[in-house]
This record gives sequence, structure tokens and C-alpha cells, in this order.
Amino acid sequence: MNTTKITNRHQLYIQDVSDFNLKWTLESGQSFRWNRMEDAYYGVVEGQILKIHQNHVTLTIESSKEQDESSFTSHLIHYLDLERELATILSAVNVDAYIERAINKFWGMRLLNQELWETIASFIISQNNNMARIRGIIRKLAERFGEKLTLDGYVDYTFPTPQILADAGIDEIFLCGTGYRAKYLWNAANNIVNGELVLDVLKQMKYEDAKQELMQLEGVGEKVADCICLFSLGHLTALPVDVWIKRIFERIYLQKRASSREIQEFAKNYFGQYVGYAQQYLFHYAQNQPNWADDEHLALSKKKK
Repeated sequence: MNTTKITNRHQLYIQDVSDFNLKWTLESGQSFRWNRMEDAYYGVVEGQILKIHQNHVTLTIESSKEQDESSFTSHLIHYLDLERELATILSAVNVDAYIERAINKFWGMRLLNQELWETIASFIISQNNNMARIRGIIRKLAERFGEKLTLDGYVDYTFPTPQILADAGIDEIFLCGTGYRAKYLWNAANNIVNGELVLDVLKQMKYEDAKQELMQLEGVGEKVADCICLFSLGHLTALPVDVWIKRIFERIYLQKRASSREIQEFAKNYFGQYVGYAQQYLFHYAQNQPNWADDEHLALSKKKK
């Protein structure tokens, strides 16, 4: 990247973007607010609708509100994780022929750096849930408690602040389809409002400290805490062990049933400090490759680099 320019204070171009694929990044299950319409993606990011289109190495971004060029550029570069040297990261985790295939197929997929409060809420909602239901619940919460936004006829809503959800109460949150998670969501909002969880302090913590702090929240276990650490706080050593990651490591690498702790220990030793990136490529590959665990793939995992 070496050229950025803004026009009419609503549109930004980021040019000469290398090692980045918008589709793989936004469709890899790490965020729940993006919708593809024709050749662009629309999503709500920190109180604004963004429309992003990629044409080879150029990103065109439109916003529903006026922008300052410098802050808009730096925010987007951080959000899309464009500051990191992706080739260096992927080279470090490319330790066998199996993950090499995943990396080659989805080269350019990056880990988003998402707004912290919405990420906390979203992954609380994600527990024992599928993608469609998670997206639907988040949409209902935003419609019920957020502010309406429009861009080029596209309508969406801001995610409600902790104060709004704390004031709304558990019963109102429940009406958005959250089920038993309503209590956990309200509790998290209330803790932030009361100052028991300070988001700005959390952002400055080391990985293990941030994870433990998040797990003090009712209903936030190790997997949810690791998702928040990886997809918002930028801790690339975080490894969320969900059903898919557990299945991948048991079948491909360990070839036995294993606890989440065993998977964590193996994966971090095997892939190193960027294990969070490794798991995202493995996760997305298995999600999109029906034969991801056949004999051919099992043989690939044994071919070390």
C-alpha cells in the first residue's frame, strides 16, 4: 500500500494492497455483520455502514458518514489487518502439506480487528448456535435497540451500546431470540456500565491476562474468550477450540479424541506464535472442502515442510 485518497468525504480508495482477499476475509466466519450484494460487501462497523469493493489490488470503501482522510484510512487499515506482513505469518505456520493446501486456496484471508464490545456480545450470542441464527439475533438486537443507518438504499442499524442493553433488561433482550444467552449478554453490558470490566484496560492487557479477565464474565468460557482475543484484541496466539477445530485436530493431527487443553497445547507448539492465523485457515478450508479428512488429506498432514 502506498496510495490513499478520499473523495467527497464519504469515499476512500486504498491502492496497491497486497496479500489481501476481501471475500475470504469477510466470509470466513469471524464476523457476522457483512452482506454481499453484487460485487460489494455492506456491513456496519463502529456506527457506520461501510461498502467495500475489491478490484485486484485496489479497495474502494464508501461510508454512510463523512470521514476525515487520515483517521478513516488508519482505521480501515487496522480493521482489515493490512498492517501485518501476511506472507511472513503464513510462512511461519506453513509447516506441513495439509495447511499449505489451505493457505494456497485461501491466500489473502486476514483476521479482522473488530470493535471490542460488539465482538464480546456477538460471541456470547454464538454459543451453541449456527451462523444464520447468530446473524439473525444480532440483526434483531440492532433493529430493536440500535440507530437506523442508510447507504445507497441499503438499510442497517448500529449495534446497541452496553448502556442501552443494561437499561433494556434481560426480558427485552430475550425477545430478540437470544434464549438463555440474554442473561449473559445483559450481565456483560452491566459489568461494562458499572466499570467492573473496562474495555480500554482490556485492550492493553497481555493475551493470558485479557483471556482470564473475559472469563470472569458469566457465560464466557475459554472458547468465547479466545474468539474475542483473536478477532478483536489482535492476540494471534489465541486458539478458539470450537466443534470444527476440535474435529480438525482430532482427525488430521492427533488422530485420537482429545480435550480442548490437549489441542491447545499441541497446536501452539506445532504452529507457534501465529496459531490463531493457522486455525482460521484450517477452519475455513474444512468448511469449504467436503473431503477435508479423506485419506489423501491425512497423508498430507504427515508431509512436513
